[in-house]
Amino acid sequence: GYAQLMARADEVAIRESYADQIIRQFAVMSAMFKEVLDFAKGETSVLIRKVHMHKFIKDVQEHMAALLDGKEIQLKVELKYSGVAYMDEAKFRRVFHNIARNAADAMPDGGTFSIEVDTEGDRLLFTFKDTGMGIPEELEGKLFQPFATAGKEDGTGLGLAIVDRIVKQHDGNISYHSSPAYGTTFIIDLPLKRTYNTASEWPAVGQAS
Repeated sequence: GYAQLMARADEVAIRESYADQIIRQFAVMSAMFKEVLDFAKGETSVLIRKVHMHKFIKDVQEHMAALLDGKEIQLKVELKYSGVAYMDEAKFRRVFHNIARNAADAMPDGGTFSIEVDTEGDRLLFTFKDTGMGIPEELEGKLFQPFATAGKEDGTGLGLAIVDRIVKQHDGNISYHSSPAYGTTFIIDLPLKRTYNTASEWPAVGQAS
């Protein structure tokens, strides 16, 4: 996506910016490859750090724009909470990517993909909405299971399974509602604050928290 944008850019500064983003995406792809291997081996851990939501969402929004470029999909982002959160930033970039890619697949003729960041009590809320065709009936009840996919030629069926695992590693919850008429909404909630003083005190997956 960034290569396509760079090809259309005339200003040197803009082209250099896109080139930098391409290099950064190689790092994202490498992390994704490792994540799939870790998922297969069941050896995944999280590194919780302080994340400033305004910067995180700004970076994610740039990535989403490239991911959705050329797909006739409008991206809407509403940042109702821009303070500090505690999460594994790299893994939550993967959460956003996987959900956005599923949304794009559900809107082959275009539509709207919305992201909202808010809080409710002591929980951080991420809400993702698309105006696509909804969850296929054959996936109801097994959406977060590994290799659950419906008719995707280039899908692995691991996208939402990885999302579910990452959310659980953060002591979070994920839910969704869907219909062919209104599309699909995913809601993720995480603890807004952590009692751990340093990232090294955060337990790896499978350890008691």
